[in-house]
Amino acid sequence: MKLITVADPGLPGWLAAALAHAVSWRSAIFVVAVLVIGSVARLLAEWQRRKTLVAMIKHAPRGTVIEQERGRGGPAMRIEIGSDLSNQSTPGGGR
Repeated sequence: MKLITVADPGLPGWLAAALAHAVSWRSAIFVVAVLVIGSVARLLAEWQRRKTLVAMIKHAPRGTVIEQERGRGGPAMRIEIGSDLSNQSTPGGGR
C-alpha cells in the first residue's frame, strides 16, 4: 500500500488499499489453472483429431478423399487415398 501512495500521493486511501490487493494469490493461481486446462484440452482435442484421421486412412478404400476442417489445435487437412498418379502432371511441366 505504501508503494502506491508514494507513487501518487493524491490517491484516496481506500483506492490505494484496493489496488494493492487487487490480485490475490488465489486469483493468480486461478488464472494460471484456466490457462493450463485450456492448453491441455487443446492438445487432447488435436491428439484425438489426428487419431481419428489415421484410423480413417487405414480403413478407407482407394480413391477416398478425406477433408478435415481446422481444429482447435491444427490446420485444415485434405488427403486423397490411393489416388492415380498417372493422371497428374509431373514436376517440371512434363506429363
